[in-house]
This record gives sequence, structure tokens and C-alpha cells, in this order.
Amino acid sequence: MAKESSVKQRLLELAIETINELGEPGIRVSELVEAAGVGLPTLYHHFGNREGLIEHAQAERFIRGLRENADQLIALLENRTTKKELLAALSETFAWRQSSQRAHIRWQRLNALGATYARPALADRITQEHDAIITQMAHALLPFQRKGVIRADVDLVALIAWYNGMVIGKNLLEIGRSSVNVAEWDRIADEAILHALFGS
Repeated sequence: MAKESSVKQRLLELAIETINELGEPGIRVSELVEAAGVGLPTLYHHFGNREGLIEHAQAERFIRGLRENADQLIALLENRTTKKELLAALSETFAWRQSSQRAHIRWQRLNALGATYARPALADRITQEHDAIITQMAHALLPFQRKGVIRADVDLVALIAWYNGMVIGKNLLEIGRSSVNVAEWDRIADEAILHALFGS
């Protein structure tokens, strides 16, 4: 079973690399199975067909970046109890998520979202994974809300979903030579989420 899982993972990684470099049209199943050292029936066994492989790869491209965000936030919140510690952890999270070094992750997520057009199964998978991960992030913030550090009237899951959408929207500033001051965008984004969490 472990070998089968590693073969499936290898095919998935090759598909992700190909989409990142060449887009979906670059997926050639014959080349992928050759690079993975397996036969075509193995790909069909794990993914059904080329479209199934692409859907799995696109879902993973979206989910990985989000999972990294959740893991980073949860690790930073561990053993933090005060508002000052929470603010420090959030500040670090915001800076990391909005950094130019993570622009490629935002692009992958945006591209994967675009791939959901006319693919309801992919849209459902991304939505379900997104909901599960942001719920996990909300649970990490819940102790602060219960203690009154975060406003009681804030739906943490909805707030995190909104924040994710806002951060993906930063792609509009990164696709070309935007005249928007990116540092100011970052400041406004930080201020908006902190206001939503803590009030004025």
C-alpha cells in the first residue's frame, strides 16, 4: 500500500510541476508515466483519466498553500495567551502571507480557482478542503475569543475566509506594473483584519 501511495504521489507531483511550468495543456500522460517509471494503467488506476489527474493536481495546488498558512498560524499561536502575544503572532502571519516571496503561492491558488470553471467536482473538493482548513484556523483563535480578547460577535470562520479572498486579490497588484502602493495595501489589509478582530 505504501508503494502504491508513493506512486500516486509521484504522479501527482509531476502533474503539479507540469501545470506550474506549462499550464494544463502541458500535461501529457505518456510523458508523465514515463517520468514516474510506471505504466499508463497505473495512472488510470489512481486518477481515472487525464482530467482526473489534472483535477487532483489543481486541488492540491490550492490546498497546499492554504495548509501552509494554517500550519504557520497554529504553530505561532501555540502557548500564546495574551492579546500582545496574539498581536505579535498575527503580525508575523500577515507579513509572511502577504510577502512577495509567497506571490507564486497566491498565483497557484488563483490559477487553481480558475480551473474550477466548468468543473463542479474540483470546485466542491477545493471548497470542502478550504472550509475544513479555515475551521481549523478558527479553532486556533477560539480560545482568544472565549477570553474576550477577540470580539465575541465575530464569526471567525467567515473572517478567515474573507481574509483569504483578500490576500488572493493581491494578485491584481502583482500581475503587472500597478500604480498601487503595495506597502500601503499591506498596511490597510492588516488594519482591516485587526479592526474586525478587536474593534476600534
